[in-house]
Amino acid sequence: MIALDLRGHGLSAHAGSYSFADYAADLLSLLDELRLTRVPVAGHSLGGYVALLAAARGDRIGGVLAVDVKSNWTAADAELAERARTGSQRVEDDRAKLVDRLARTLQSVELAPDELELLAERSIEPVEGGWRFRWDRRVLATEPVEPFAFLPDVRCPVRVMAGFDSEVMAPDAARRFAGAIPAAVCEVVDGAGHHVELEAPARVAERVRELASVDSL
Repeated sequence: MIALDLRGHGLSAHAGSYSFADYAADLLSLLDELRLTRVPVAGHSLGGYVALLAAARGDRIGGVLAVDVKSNWTAADAELAERARTGSQRVEDDRAKLVDRLARTLQSVELAPDELELLAERSIEPVEGGWRFRWDRRVLATEPVEPFAFLPDVRCPVRVMAGFDSEVMAPDAARRFAGAIPAAVCEVVDGAGHHVELEAPARVAERVRELASVDSL
């Protein structure tokens, strides 16, 4: 299994551009570098969007598990994107403050202390004067989300998973999203919100294992 940190996220470097096309090109470039073909790809939120966009651009992707992917674009989204164009991460003198903020963003998820620390290690970095989140705030300055422009071109098997209580991909939106893909099925997870992979990890892990055998999607 290969875990890809998209540009500007996790341990990957910041970049000058964060278009969806950039992300998809990075994914396909990684497959080229590793000489992989017909690869199954699982992605959450932006990761799922990018996997599907890459799948629409050829036959390099053998199957996709797309977990709670945003499918609409609102005035609030546009406002956030505009603010993020010149945004930067605030430096805190105490790492614990950032760990607390990270925990609050995942308040619907029950994480053990060691699990939260693992996330913190990949999310927080030391800098001059203290600590800050690693991810580049400019990743939020995206172009409008328009998945229905390319979803009909995705020819590989796809499973769309969404949390029943998600504020990002409501059940009706998930079904419409999956319906636009020729070979997709939709699965709504009761009791989960946007972070399905953290709120229902066993179920998502099962789907990831199934993804290795594309016929079972």
